[in-house]
Amino acid sequence: MNEFEKYKQYIINGQYFEAHEVLEEVWQELRKTDDEIQWAYKGLINAAVAMELKKRKRKEEVYKMVWGNFEKYRKFYELSEEIKKTAEFAEKYKPF
Repeated sequence: MNEFEKYKQYIINGQYFEAHEVLEEVWQELRKTDDEIQWAYKGLINAAVAMELKKRKRKEEVYKMVWGNFEKYRKFYELSEEIKKTAEFAEKYKPF
């Protein structure tokens, strides 16, 4: 199972922190490069963080702001068909 499949499974199970963690490992390496795909990972991580914040009953403006980061990186989801599908999947779990 690759990191995107794990990410989706964690989200389905309401394990948003774990979804964040599975992509964070890859992103930590990518952020040291010039590869633009790092922004797609960062956006997906922010989607999971927003979901986790909602789950923890944080203020609405907080998780909406974090979700805004997911939306900010939208153009980078087109860099990979698998990332695009994962972003579309995450969109279905928008916390508001």
